Amino acid sequence: MAPSGDEVTGGFSLLSAITKCFKVAGLGVVVWCWGYMEFSIGWLFMALFFHIVNEEFRTFKESKKAFVQHTLVNEKEAILSKLNDDDYPSWVSLRTTADSN
Repeated sequence: MAPSGDEVTGGFSLLSAITKCFKVAGLGVVVWCWGYMEFSIGWLFMALFFHIVNEEFRTFKESKKAFVQHTLVNEKEAILSKLNDDDYPSWVSLRTTADSN
């Protein structure tokens, strides 16, 4: 069997190199235009803030969705996994068995 193109060239891909070159050139053009138009740096900070808030909200939403899916499979394990003894004061006792009164 003949080796693939990546095995012959040692993992170098011309397409990925060209893509990386265009990304760097594009970033340079964006930075140059930003300076040429004399935009404020505050707009970048505001965009970064909203990006971070969006990422945090997305991870929270995905973890909530994963918990609901886990709950559908095994309700008892999912609820007990959310209850950590470190989250409650020492006088709170969580009963894990159904028959204890």
